[in-house]
Amino acid sequence: MWGAPPQGQQQAGLSMGAVQALAASINENIRQLFGVRLDRNEEFAWLVPDVTPTAVVAGATGQRIIFTVGQESDFVATGIVAQADDQAAPPVLLQNAFRFQLRDGSTNRELQRNALPQGFVATSVPGFQAAGSAPFFLPKPRIFSRNSNVILTVDNVQGANINIDWAFFGYRIYDVDALDLTRSRG
Repeated sequence: MWGAPPQGQQQAGLSMGAVQALAASINENIRQLFGVRLDRNEEFAWLVPDVTPTAVVAGATGQRIIFTVGQESDFVATGIVAQADDQAAPPVLLQNAFRFQLRDGSTNRELQRNALPQGFVATSVPGFQAAGSAPFFLPKPRIFSRNSNVILTVDNVQGANINIDWAFFGYRIYDVDALDLTRSRG
């Protein structure tokens, strides 16, 4: 099953059976929404920024983090993991260290009206800040077209420099005919 941890391991807080059931549920939702299955020309994937982790200086506003969707496939995001740390050795995870806004470069549209606090996509429980153990699942998968960028704009609200790690997870669709983005769904 795609997206499941290696055999014998489990995602923090979820049993192997729960992870497999979640993966099957996501696969079925994808099939119903977009008419595709993750068993032909699709594969589970991560979309990460061009530079990671991204250093953001204290008080910075409007710093852009670019995610490039390759020319070989469209990317369908189903969730996000995000965290911020204080750049110390060893790093300490920070809560609500930044505000963010997302822009889909293929449509040039903001995905929300105003900048949102980090806590909207990262768990606010200290030590478990969406470091993969508590991902944020999108209510509806978001399609990012091939040869496009996703732009994350961040404002550092901490009084110190921070590192931001952010990734979308979902799947790639290689055959454009498998996902007709032009047909109307009504």
